[in-house]
Amino acid sequence: MVRMHSADMLDISECGAGDIFALFGVDCASGETFCDINENYQMSEMHVPEPVMSLTIKPKSTDDLDSFLKALNRFQREDPTFTVNIN
Repeated sequence: MVRMHSADMLDISECGAGDIFALFGVDCASGETFCDINENYQMSEMHVPEPVMSLTIKPKSTDDLDSFLKALNRFQREDPTFTVNIN
């Protein structure tokens, strides 16, 4: 767990309400809330605007398709404004 400040990271062992920090190696997505296992908190949903631009992309070769789709899926999990449509 690290506290972020500009391009600097400071290792920390605890944080409090309202602190901004980063976790590494945790499978989670933007907007998820972490709390005590005995609590049942749920944040209200984020408003995600409709995309204002779109483009078509494809991998250089069909051999790269699996890693390409994994990368798109990861981007989509990390950024709720990033949407993927397969046509």
